[in-house]
Amino acid sequence: MFVCEGIEVTFETSKQIQAGGSELQDRADFFWNGPNLILVLADGAGGLSGGAKAAEFVVESVKKRINSLVVSSEQLCAFLTTLDHEMSSNGTLGETTCAIVILSEGRIIGASIGDSGALIFSKDSVDDLTKGQIRKPLLGSGRALSTGFNRSHLDGILLIASDGLLKYTSQEKIAATIETSNFNSAANKLIDLVRYQSGTLPDDISILLVRKI
Repeated sequence: MFVCEGIEVTFETSKQIQAGGSELQDRADFFWNGPNLILVLADGAGGLSGGAKAAEFVVESVKKRINSLVVSSEQLCAFLTTLDHEMSSNGTLGETTCAIVILSEGRIIGASIGDSGALIFSKDSVDDLTKGQIRKPLLGSGRALSTGFNRSHLDGILLIASDGLLKYTSQEKIAATIETSNFNSAANKLIDLVRYQSGTLPDDISILLVRKI
């Protein structure tokens, strides 16, 4: 729960990140800035050097540079374009996906690049916020194109996840797991949807869950 200037902003969050291989290249986090809950997830590209560094750079840049003055998805897209050029010029960073969501009592704004997703699961429907995103080129290529989205409020549970979850199971199974699970255990149960019998995972998985309380 968060209280700002006498206004009660009530969101509950959950996070899980698990490695699918020897090097974890996913990064995900959330933080408060004024009345806004800001969530960011980045999945560093495998097969290229510097994927983990790219994901780390993006998450840390969001923490340091996104603030309450960002009030539109267009501004978020412009911010990702700036990061794309900085990363490309750096020379030591690889490429990554990115999904950013800013939540407050009266709005949802966001932007994404790549195949990490942001979806709202309500009782009778799934709202894929990132359905229209452009998967390649990735952030850090210098040629990435971001896609913004807007909603008036959060009606259901927001899931932000890397393709380690979204690629290996269906929205129907995700929806059923969220609906039948305790919120605090739902992220772990979502990961179990794609876990092999050996106990390993097909890829790194990062999950952020949010609900209004």
